[in-house]
Amino acid sequence: MGAVPVFAKSTIYELLQGFLYKEEQIPSEFLKKFITFIDASQNVASKLLGISTRTLQRELADTHLSPELSDRFLQLIDLYKEGIEAFYTLETFKNWLETHKSVFRGKKPFELLHTITGIQQVKEEIIRTKLGILS
Repeated sequence: MGAVPVFAKSTIYELLQGFLYKEEQIPSEFLKKFITFIDASQNVASKLLGISTRTLQRELADTHLSPELSDRFLQLIDLYKEGIEAFYTLETFKNWLETHKSVFRGKKPFELLHTITGIQQVKEEIIRTKLGILS
């Protein structure tokens, strides 16, 4: 599977600088590429983004994502980048997301990704894993 430009390190930092800090909206095409890259259905993608499937369809039909969805999307891109770096492949990371973890009170990390706080908690656990700090 070839790398999607949205996942290139320089592109992530450009996204963070160009969109998040300048409060610009992200083109919906980036989200479409992300959904294809992670091989997710619209139902799964909507759960990741904490929105309904219908809202996701409306957002994808527009030229740019709403500011709220843009912010959430940037955080998910960063989370997936960290996860792929920590677990070496997208498939291994996706399997980790679907495995119950005691650190999350028996929940799967994927179940926490619908909120900003959950994304941060999962990202912190990925970073601990990268550093070899086991919970």
